[in-house]
Amino acid sequence: MISLEEATKITEKYRRINREEEVLLKSAHLRILAEDIISDRDLPPFNIAAMDGYACRREELGGALKINESIPAGTVPQITVKPGSCSRIMTGAKIPDGADCVIKQEETILQKDGSVVYTGKGTSNNICYVGEDVHSGTVVLKKGTLLKAQDLGIAASAGKKHVKVYAPLKVGIISTGSELVEPGEKLSETSIINSNAWQLMGQIESAGGHPVYYGIVKDDTGQIFSLIEEALKSCEVIVLTGGASVGEFDLVNDVLLELGFSVEFQKLAIQPGKPVSFATKEDKICFGLSGNPVSCFLQFEILVRPFLLRSSGCDSNPLIVKTRLSESFKRKKTERLYFLPIKTNSDREVTPLDYHGSAHLTALTDLDGFVMIPVGIDEVKSGEEVYVRFI
Repeated sequence: MISLEEATKITEKYRRINREEEVLLKSAHLRILAEDIISDRDLPPFNIAAMDGYACRREELGGALKINESIPAGTVPQITVKPGSCSRIMTGAKIPDGADCVIKQEETILQKDGSVVYTGKGTSNNICYVGEDVHSGTVVLKKGTLLKAQDLGIAASAGKKHVKVYAPLKVGIISTGSELVEPGEKLSETSIINSNAWQLMGQIESAGGHPVYYGIVKDDTGQIFSLIEEALKSCEVIVLTGGASVGEFDLVNDVLLELGFSVEFQKLAIQPGKPVSFATKEDKICFGLSGNPVSCFLQFEILVRPFLLRSSGCDSNPLIVKTRLSESFKRKKTERLYFLPIKTNSDREVTPLDYHGSAHLTALTDLDGFVMIPVGIDEVKSGEEVYVRFI
């Protein structure tokens, strides 16, 4: 049994950067950038009105101003703002020459003669100035970025219709267990619905990978061997759930050895999630995760996700924050690093979820992360500081 730190060092030795490919921006969500994105223009590209109102000269706010024109967003101002005048302007429109501020529509009175009088006591400029967000030539997204929704907007604002990304790693998923059935299938007295595969598909996609599901395989050495062998033909990484422990029907590690894999470790000093294996064969990687769904979820987050991100060119570190625990927590055994599922509360503290053990998947409904309780610590009192690994 090894520590999480030791296991991480072992997995960090292996990475596989896939080829680059160019995709349309609309297809780039949750892909990993293979290039820096550089803005081809200043942002904003011109001085822009930050609100609806009147573009005018600040020095003339005390008097009546004649309205030159109305400037909707997307149109070019035609008239320079000269002394005694202003222009009606809409949010997002270009500021006309001669104006140095925009007064709010709500702080004006329209006179009978069509002029405008400012009624406020003072105003900000209410102008978004050219280049105040980004200057042309600035790197707005770095190579290795996992593209989230907001990143797509940033790439679009930089003028990118296509982006270079790394081809996603194909990750084969195999669920082992004679007791397992898929959702919607007929249940027997001893059936357990396979939840692990479905949560893993979501986790893999969110880490920039491409999940390939190979289904359920019974606790049979020959069947497990054949299905892993099939998955290895097209997948760079294999993730198996169940069968990673040392019971009579825990066959995964023996099969991996028979297939020529080197099993680097198969027990981790964490709770939940001790039975977990990592095996390598040339350029192929295999993770054997627990069959218990909470353990499986956690093992993916602390081992498989970082591996997939690193192997796809993204050195993304987990968010670990020091905060306070709102309720006391005790445990009996202290020889393993304990991951306590929590949610955040309005007092900027974290609260333990109602959690009954590694099979209690519904406990993760409100999950924000896990408090990490170190080896040797059997109690954390209410109000004490803890480290939280956010998901």
